[in-house]
Amino acid sequence: MPPTIDAAWLSCAAARPSARLRLVCLPYAGAGGGAFRPWAARLGPDVELWTAQLPGRERRLAEPPVTTMDALAAPLVAAIVDRIRPPYAIFGHSMGALIGYEVTRRLVDRGGPAPERLVVSAALPPHRSARAGAAHTRDDAGLTAWLRELGGVPDELLADPALLALILPTVRADLAVVAGYRPARVPALPLPVDAVAAADDPLVAPAAVAGWAACTRAGFTHTVVPGGHLYLHDSPPPLHRLLAGGPAPDRAAHAYAEGATP
Repeated sequence: MPPTIDAAWLSCAAARPSARLRLVCLPYAGAGGGAFRPWAARLGPDVELWTAQLPGRERRLAEPPVTTMDALAAPLVAAIVDRIRPPYAIFGHSMGALIGYEVTRRLVDRGGPAPERLVVSAALPPHRSARAGAAHTRDDAGLTAWLRELGGVPDELLADPALLALILPTVRADLAVVAGYRPARVPALPLPVDAVAAADDPLVAPAAVAGWAACTRAGFTHTVVPGGHLYLHDSPPPLHRLLAGGPAPDRAAHAYAEGATP
């Protein structure tokens, strides 16, 4: 039997019915849930990991990617309401951070169940998303060069025409989502927002990530970790300790600077 629409959008990486918290991870442009599945073991038994499965990648590769925020946020809201048992938190990296804000805003507007916190990483806040640029308008060669400059994308992937033909349409569509996201309003959320920035991110400077403070009226933290835009492949963000009941974000960031593992 094929999965329901809601099941197609969210996948549980490791079922932990007794976990005290569920964590829903939203990917960056071109990525799928696989970018986060290794985190399940690191998070420990108290956190159940869920990943968003967006069209145009992984098991949904045959589906055309979407190019608008509404086409992503609306089904994700429905899937979270249907499948995620509170309490839960949302983590989004880059594009995923903007999706996370829009999904959370919609959940709050409908009366919940809203996440207990939103963790955003390597992203401009929604009221500044218009500055995201127009990388999606480049041709294939230009977009490939942009990915190479970004760092964190395997060289063997960028050198393989067949693989590029599969991923570039999805990357371009995702970047169009970011570039086209112009929320009519950006209310401050009634829940904490934790923002994580990478010290050497060529796209989003730590000072710009600090702008997420305007998106909450319930507490804000700003953590700077080593690395570039896709730092999370080398040293996962401090949410592993934060959500598992470990050190506060500032202490976690200090640990990463000294080379500690999550």
